[in-house]
Amino acid sequence: MRKKVMLPLLVLGASLVAGSVRAEDNVLFKLQDIVPVKNADGLVTSCDFGATFYNRSNVELASATLTLVWQDDVVADAIDQEARNEREDRRLNKNTSSRYKTSSLSNKDVKLTLKLPPLKPHQQVSLKSKVATERCFLLLNDVDIRVSNCRTSTTSENGNRNSSNSGCQDLFKFVTINNPEYYSEFKEVSDADLQSAEYSQLEQKKNDLQSLYNDTLNEINRVTSNFNYVKENLD
Repeated sequence: MRKKVMLPLLVLGASLVAGSVRAEDNVLFKLQDIVPVKNADGLVTSCDFGATFYNRSNVELASATLTLVWQDDVVADAIDQEARNEREDRRLNKNTSSRYKTSSLSNKDVKLTLKLPPLKPHQQVSLKSKVATERCFLLLNDVDIRVSNCRTSTTSENGNRNSSNSGCQDLFKFVTINNPEYYSEFKEVSDADLQSAEYSQLEQKKNDLQSLYNDTLNEINRVTSNFNYVKENLD
């Protein structure tokens, strides 16, 4: 009888251990140092913040672009209600001009795109960024993550490297301030780390611009060559 009880317990224990391993096979990231930025009129127009990524998987991340979307249900409901009120006002000929303000907000949701630098297994990197919104408080909430342009590679036991261009949709995990991992899983971010991240971002932008310039120049040369060829044949 005891053997019959022990077997399910062993199976359950093994599944829990396996589950915990899979749960840690991801890239954690969080936002910190969120600062509202005001214009000359004292109105908040954007939010400065820092983002920290910690790769606790065995996957080497060559590149990835994250589109983060925070849904604002309160604003969305208010905009929908105001739209209904305006339609009712027009139906009753009460007012033909809009007297509601919520719909003047930039969007129902807050959307942000982050381009990640290369990230090796068990490495942490930080960067600075900005998002154009007056609702900085939303950045503290959970977020919808959409991954694109993701390239990863792994090293097998025999030393062979395997590359992948998969979507990596399940690789990233956003950590809110309510999650204990926000405080326990990340190393402290120093000023030197931020300066290094800013330098890497500038270098990446410079490389992207150089690549764009080269592609444009090649296209101009191709068009010029075709034009000269047509001209010579006409002559």
